[in-house]
Amino acid sequence: MKIWITEQEAYDLIQNDEAVLFVCRGVMDNLEQSIQNYMDERIEGAEYIHSFLMGQNPMSGGRHPLPDLNDFVEMIEANAQGRKIIGYDNRNSFFGTRFVFLCHLVGLECFLIQEGYEDMKILKKSVANSLQGKQHATIKLYESSANEYEMQKRKYLEKMNRDCNDLYNNNIITFCDHIQSLIQTPQNNVVLIDARTHERYIGEIEPMDKIAGHIPTAINIPFSEVYADSLPKDKKALRDVFKSVLGKKSVVYCGSGLSAKPLYVALKTLNEDVQVYAGSYSEWVSIYPEIIETGESYE
Repeated sequence: MKIWITEQEAYDLIQNDEAVLFVCRGVMDNLEQSIQNYMDERIEGAEYIHSFLMGQNPMSGGRHPLPDLNDFVEMIEANAQGRKIIGYDNRNSFFGTRFVFLCHLVGLECFLIQEGYEDMKILKKSVANSLQGKQHATIKLYESSANEYEMQKRKYLEKMNRDCNDLYNNNIITFCDHIQSLIQTPQNNVVLIDARTHERYIGEIEPMDKIAGHIPTAINIPFSEVYADSLPKDKKALRDVFKSVLGKKSVVYCGSGLSAKPLYVALKTLNEDVQVYAGSYSEWVSIYPEIIETGESYE
C-alpha cells in the first residue's frame, strides 16, 4: 500500500485539482497554539484538520482519545469533494500518521507527504488570511439523468444514515479487553509492539504515566526506527526494522495513542496485518496498574 508520497507528487496532484491538502501539524496538547500556527502560516489552499484528530470518543481511553468519527469523516468529505486526500505535518511529528489511521478507520484512502513542513520547497507557503475567499458559497447547477439523480440521492441518504462511531474498520483497531486476552493466551502469530523509546519501555524513565514499564509480552520497536534523517525509510530498510514480526499480526501501542501511528503506517506500507491499541499504555496502566512489566521482554 502506498501512503507516503513526495512533495513533488503531492504538488502534481494538487495542481491538476485531483487532490486536496489537509494540515495535520499542531502543538501537542495546545489547541489554541495549533490553530494560531495554522492562521500564521500554512501551505496555500490547505484545509485545517488538526482539531479533528483527537477528541473524547468513549470507544477509546488514554490521554489522547479518538475524535468523533462522524465529525472527522464529514470534515474530510466536505473539503475533498471526491478528490484524493493528502495530509502534511511537521518533521518528526505523529499527527500526520494519526490522520492516515483515522482515514483508514472510516474507510477513506489517503496519502501523507513524507517531507516535513519545514523542509518543503515546492508547495507555496502562505501567511495570508486563511479565511480570505471563503466567505461566499458558490452554487453550481448540473444537468443529470434520472438514473444519475437517483444514484446521488442514494449516496446522500447512505451518508446521512451511517454512524462511523459504530461502523468503522475494526480490522485496524483493538481495545483493552483484546490486549488482556493476548496476555492470558499468547498467540504465535500475533505480536504486541511498544512504540515508545527503549528507556520508557524497560521502565528506566516515565515522564507521563504513573507507573513505569510496559504491557506484558510486548516487544519494543521505537517509532524513531521508522525514520532516517526525518524521512520514512524505504521498504527494504523498513523490512529490516520489522524483520522479527513480518508475516505476523502486529498490535502496536505507545503512551497515549499517537507515536504508535508511524509503526502503523510503516507496516501498512509493507502490506502487513496491523492493529492499533487505541488507548495504549496510558489507558492500560489506569485499568491494570498491577499488570506491568519492566526490563526486557520476549523477543
